[in-house]
Amino acid sequence: MKAINLPAKALVKVLVGQEVQVDPSIQGTFLLVANENTEKGLPSAMAAAVADIAIGQVQLQRLVHPLRVAVDQPDWLPYQFDESFLTVEPHNWFGPEAIVLEKRFGDFAKTYKGKRSPDGRIPKEAVPKELVEPLLIEDAYWSAYAKFVNDPDGSFKQNLKPVFGQ
Repeated sequence: MKAINLPAKALVKVLVGQEVQVDPSIQGTFLLVANENTEKGLPSAMAAAVADIAIGQVQLQRLVHPLRVAVDQPDWLPYQFDESFLTVEPHNWFGPEAIVLEKRFGDFAKTYKGKRSPDGRIPKEAVPKELVEPLLIEDAYWSAYAKFVNDPDGSFKQNLKPVFGQ
């Protein structure tokens, strides 16, 4: 598959569904990789998503599990990448699917009357399977994503609150 480095700010815009305009001559399906950078709060050298690029627009197709990709290529210049290294995420953890899932868990938590851990968490064994499985995947995603974020003061990681601990 073809991959393309892009500025981390542009990548984050794509992930959250904002418009990103590019040179109209770039067309195809690409693995989007945040360029190597040191900007606080942004991912660096991280493969993040597969997107279609056509008529100067980038359209998110699917999120991939964060993966280190450090290719010394200028931004927006396509190169080959072995897609066998990619793991596709079942949801876009930046988008509405994640919000709905988290709301469903919040609704469950409001009515839950059972035991809780000392820090107030609901044991995963008490949560319905249809919520536990995607929430565990989401926790794993954000844990992996945090490894690529420029976080010199630790504030990004400090704000990550996994649903089921750690």
